[in-house]
Amino acid sequence: MLKEERHKFILKEINLHNKVLSTDLEEQLAVSDDTIRRDLIELAELGLIVKVHGGAMSKTYHYPFNGQNQVSYSC
Repeated sequence: MLKEERHKFILKEINLHNKVLSTDLEEQLAVSDDTIRRDLIELAELGLIVKVHGGAMSKTYHYPFNGQNQVSYSC
């Protein structure tokens, strides 16, 4: 499978599920963990996804904590 095809597949899976695991992608695409890691890094560098430990997630699903977010408790 060509790199462009893998990237399209990864983006489709992330759009469907908001997140993917590297191990699942390895099995689905029948490629090595190094290949998936490189693909995820490349897609993250392009700003298309957010790479996280063990996989990736959609940019719209990711809400980073920036210190300004308030946590309120109600009893």
